[in-house]
Formats: sequence, structure tokens, C-alpha cells
Amino acid sequence: MDRKRCALILLLAAALLPSASEAQSLNARRLGMGGVVTSDNGDRSGVNIAFRAVPPSLEGSSTIPLPLGLIQYANDHPTFDSGDSTFNIYEIMNVVLNPPFTIQIQKPKAVSGDISVYLAQDSLQVDLSDVRRVIPAGSAMNGGVYHLGGVGKGFGKVFVLVSPLVHIRNSFTLSDELRAALRDAVPFQGRTRYGLTDEGRAQAAIAFQAGVAWRAIHRSGAQEDEIPDPRRNGSTALYLGAGPKYLWGLAYADAQGAAGLTTGDTLFSDQNPVSLDAITRSRHAVIGGDGGSGTGYGSDVGAVLYLRNFEVGLGLNDLGSQIRWKTTVRQYVYDDSTNEFVTSTIEKDTKYTSRIPVTTTVNVAKRIGRTTLAGDVVAGELNTTLHAGAELWFGKLALRGGTYRDQNELWQVAGGAGVRFGKIGLDAAVATNSRNIERERGTELSASLSLY
Repeated sequence: MDRKRCALILLLAAALLPSASEAQSLNARRLGMGGVVTSDNGDRSGVNIAFRAVPPSLEGSSTIPLPLGLIQYANDHPTFDSGDSTFNIYEIMNVVLNPPFTIQIQKPKAVSGDISVYLAQDSLQVDLSDVRRVIPAGSAMNGGVYHLGGVGKGFGKVFVLVSPLVHIRNSFTLSDELRAALRDAVPFQGRTRYGLTDEGRAQAAIAFQAGVAWRAIHRSGAQEDEIPDPRRNGSTALYLGAGPKYLWGLAYADAQGAAGLTTGDTLFSDQNPVSLDAITRSRHAVIGGDGGSGTGYGSDVGAVLYLRNFEVGLGLNDLGSQIRWKTTVRQYVYDDSTNEFVTSTIEKDTKYTSRIPVTTTVNVAKRIGRTTLAGDVVAGELNTTLHAGAELWFGKLALRGGTYRDQNELWQVAGGAGVRFGKIGLDAAVATNSRNIERERGTELSASLSLY
């Protein structure tokens, strides 16, 4: 595979595949606050649909990312030529898990080292050395729902939006025997099955949404005449939002598979060879192919309340979202005697309904003068993440700090600063993360522009 083709695959994977922890943030203001969600420091429409109706913040609410990491990547990137002595597949995988849009200040120690294999007639031991770090202690689960941008237009309280949607979930598990042999270098035993299982699901759709966001309740605050921002003028205001959407399904696929090998009485013997087994069942539909496209419906709803400079919001994305397909089900069984897979079609044009899991975001914030204290909880299909952070303004200068617990259940830290020049500002943030195949901490620098 040439470099250009490999780079293209990695770029597509970076856009679509889930990361080992949280998605990479190019919003330096939000990242500097530990990734916490508020109505004025992130995606005002994607996290909570009610944020659309809230007036812009005095501290800015629009962000333009600066992908400075591409400069670093151009000067220092993995080798894609497998024939090169410096080729390292784990470094390439880390590019997929951690796209090079931010500057990597500190990278986890690269997986390297020799693999040792010890053989005898009735003995086999494999010592993977440093590679053990990439073998999970339990099931490896990754996934998420990704709304990949979109094009929209607002008409007062009403808005329309067209956006791509991708949902991915994968669970990979090694049997206790195989994990011990690979992770702990436990010798292989006779009359033992060493197996693995994998369950995956992926679907893509285009969401056509029309919604409304408005101020449902309002009571004036003491400073409303001077400060129009409900976050800081002491007023009481409730904003609501709702947006049903039509889902045009482009592709769906799922698969459940199991494979393994069973050793004989003697590990290396013609009379007792190792037997292999593998079986996979898949279901799929794709536009222009088997089953064609799918159709479905869903919705986003949200609310945010301001009371004496205190903010509490609730956003539910993809509530009740589902897509109906006509699917083909196939089964693949490995025949050990012929060393071939036998494929059979189990079902054809069978009606099937897939679901997009709900993402729930609860955020709170308190503003005291030009200081913001905030926290949130984001609950998705596979895990729940927590964020907390603060922002302090001193004239045209902002200082930020925060922490968050990522999908690997590791606590990360972040900090940053911003400076305002009239209607535009420059923000920078430094944060740790575990978006790598080793699931170890690295440090990145993110930069973006803020519009006021």
C-alpha cells in the first residue's frame, strides 16, 4: 500500500472512528476549562438545542479552530512503508486515535521492543515485552455518536439543519486463557481453547432537522438594562428547544464473531494438531446495494434555566432516534478440514430497526462578576464522563483551568489562557489525555480564535 493511499485511509478513519477516550477538542477555550460544557464556551447548538435561543455571551460564543498540529505532523510523522526499519504499526494507530490537529507536547512512550518465543515439543511461551501495554486487561469497548458538522439556517425562533450522523460501537474480548498467555506470558497448555469474541455495529445517516428554540419564561433582573446577557444580569429566564428530525440511512452493518484454537494433548504433534474454529454472523444494508437505504425519525430536546447568574441545562440528543432497514444476514463458518470459510445467506430483505443511543448532557455554571465556575456530566451509550472548570477574566486577559474524567476512567488536567483584541481573541490550552492505543497520558496544545 503506497503512502498516499494509506494516508487517505487514516484520514477517513480519524474522522469516523471512535477514539480511546474523549473526542479531540479544537476549542481551546473549552479545553482549557477541562472540556466543560456551558452555553457560551462550546458548540451552542450541538450539546443542548435550547442554547440556540440564548443571547450571545459577553465573553464570546463562536470559535475558529487553528489546527497547528498539522505543522508538527508534516515535520515528524510515522513511517507508512512497512519495509522501512522505523515502521511501527502502533504509531500509525495512534494517528487514527489522536488526529494530528493539536500539537503533541508529550507523547506516551512508543510501543517497541523484541518479542520472544520459547519453543519445545510440549511447551510454548510468548513474551510480547512492551507490546503487552496494548492488550486490555478486560473487554475493549469503544464507540459513540458523532454529528459531523452540518449546514443550517435560523429564522428567528425556527431553524433548519442538515448534518451527517455516524454511530459506531465495538466490543473486543479475549478469553482468560488467551489474555494470560499474551499479557502475562503464561505458557500455552494442552487441551485448552484460546479464543476471542468481537461484536461491532456501525451506521451512517443524514439528519434533516427542523426545530424551534425560544425563551419560555422571563423575569427581569436588577442589571438587565445595563447587561443584556441573562448569564450575568441577575434575571430569571427559561429557554426551551425541540427539533424533530428525519433520518435518511446510508449504511448499516453489525457483526458478532468468535474464533479460537484448541490445543491437543501435545502442543506440537502430527497426531494431535491444533484445531481452529471461527464463526461470524453479519447483518447489513447499504444505499445502492443490498437492502438499499433506510428511513427513520428522531429528535433533540433541551432546556436551560438562568436564575440569579446561576445556569443549569439539560440536553437530550437523539431521543427516540431509530432507522428502519431491509437487511441481509449472512453467516461465515470456518471449516478446519478444508481450511476455508463457508458462507451462507440466512435472511434476505428482512425488516430490521436500528437505534441511535441517547446522549444526555447536564451542565451547571455559576458566574460571579467575570468569573465562571462550571461542571457537567455527559452520559452516552458506553460510559459517563465528568468535567469541571473555571474561567477568570482580568481586563482583556482570561485564565482557565479544569479537570475531567475520560472514557478510560483516568482523571486528566487542563489549563489555558486567552487574550482579546477588539472583536477577536486568541485562545490556547494545554491538557492531558489518554487518546492512544497504550491508554497512557499524553499532553497536547490546542489553539483557536474566538469571535466577540
